[in-house]
Amino acid sequence: MAIPIKHEDAETVAEFPRLIERCHFCQARTRWWHENTNNPVCPGCSKLHKVAELPDWGKAIRAYKRKQRTTSPA
Repeated sequence: MAIPIKHEDAETVAEFPRLIERCHFCQARTRWWHENTNNPVCPGCSKLHKVAELPDWGKAIRAYKRKQRTTSPA
């Protein structure tokens, strides 16, 4: 199954116009990301690879967000 990817938001692009990451697989410059693992993946490689092939850099980010949701006052 293809890797679902998301384009960087306009705010990030405006703030860092020259910062473009390299695709995890082919090293092409891209502004597309797999959000859950926090990895840059170009549209071409997203069709050829699976999520299981990506390192999960987003694990710590998800844990931090969960902690903030449970500790924030209601």
